[in-house]
Amino acid sequence: AHKHRTSTSKSKPSSFMTATATASFTASWIAATTLCIWFLWIHAPTVLAAKGYIQPLLYVHLIGAYSIYLVCVHNTILTPSALNGAAKPFHIWLGRVGLILGAIGFVTGFVLVWFVLDYTQNLGFSIGITYGGIAQMQLEIEGWRAIKKFQLIKAQIIAEEYENREELLLLEDKQDAQLMTHIQSMIRLFVLACGIPALFRVCDVVGDGYLPILLIIVYSLAYFMARPFSKRIQDKRNSERTNANEYAQLK
Repeated sequence: AHKHRTSTSKSKPSSFMTATATASFTASWIAATTLCIWFLWIHAPTVLAAKGYIQPLLYVHLIGAYSIYLVCVHNTILTPSALNGAAKPFHIWLGRVGLILGAIGFVTGFVLVWFVLDYTQNLGFSIGITYGGIAQMQLEIEGWRAIKKFQLIKAQIIAEEYENREELLLLEDKQDAQLMTHIQSMIRLFVLACGIPALFRVCDVVGDGYLPILLIIVYSLAYFMARPFSKRIQDKRNSERTNANEYAQLK
């Protein structure tokens, strides 16, 4: 009876932390997605409609920019484990397409800002949006490399290419670290890199003085979106190791 009370008391804080992390993710995702919807479907169409002439290259840029932003919205909420694994192929293939189109969006955007349009009309915006594009490419590459390393380690574990249990545990830790790096990179790509152009347009409305505050807010959103994933990965690994230890004792 004493053991049962101890287990129950431990599960309550854990359940509360899980619920809190889930709530923080949901609120952060809604906030980041709201910014995305405003920027892509309210602000941008209004600005484009007011233009007398739109550069053909701008259309190509918009296809890339819209694609990577919307894929980020989709893939952060529909992870490979969502819907009992049914979301996995959509997550993977949309992610691949988004990364390619995102790179096209960055290249065309860079050419437009610095070689086609007059960047001197708003130099601060030109520099800021270019920084956002460079951050986008850095995070795309970082996230792609991390998931590839994760897959290699996973294959090594499945093939039992390790000498002892200590080496297995080390491989599992590395695997979890690469998965978390991938998740954090993709969340930052969504909230920070894709969000920077939107933040500049928000500043056009509320004033440039709010930019530091807005940046702090989006950094916070990225942090709170990543928290539940980190906890979920850690809890899953701890559960697997506990079950493995119990099975070994039974044998």
